[in-house]
Amino acid sequence: MFRMILTLMAFILTACSPPSIEAGEGPVLVTVFSPGGEASPPREGLFASYGVGIGQGAHLLDGEALAGLPHHEVSADFPVDAPPRVFSGPRLSDLMSAVGSSGAGARLTAFDGYQVEVPAEMIARHQPIIATHVDGEALAVGGLGPVILVWPRQSDDRLEDMNDDLWPWGVFAIETLE
Repeated sequence: MFRMILTLMAFILTACSPPSIEAGEGPVLVTVFSPGGEASPPREGLFASYGVGIGQGAHLLDGEALAGLPHHEVSADFPVDAPPRVFSGPRLSDLMSAVGSSGAGARLTAFDGYQVEVPAEMIARHQPIIATHVDGEALAVGGLGPVILVWPRQSDDRLEDMNDDLWPWGVFAIETLE
């Protein structure tokens, strides 16, 4: 009986653990980092152009790493009032948990320099996804990829009047905000 209780407790703890994320060997799609610790100077290219300094412990994620998180589908109109399409990818909250920043807000930076800050409360309330696919096809760099933040405005009445300001596409960096 005691062994069965221990086994059940271990199963429950495993099920309640945040998802883990492991970098693969493919090209980096998105860099997730926290502002804590000693920040390195901005890297070359867009990191330097936009003044994005990365703290220690940055997670360089490829498609395999993102695919390792639970995926969800969201039917959404993007841009607003376009015919709905099916976007899929991990929840932003799961990605944040996987890098050790559960309950944090996020600043997302896109290739064109567009940045948005998303409060933790909004992430928890609406569960947006970091979409890697649309209608079953991988998002391409030069299109909406490598990832886009997608909100469930088709199924969440609280988002029905949401414009596209919090829908950054071409995202390459996500900074966690405590």
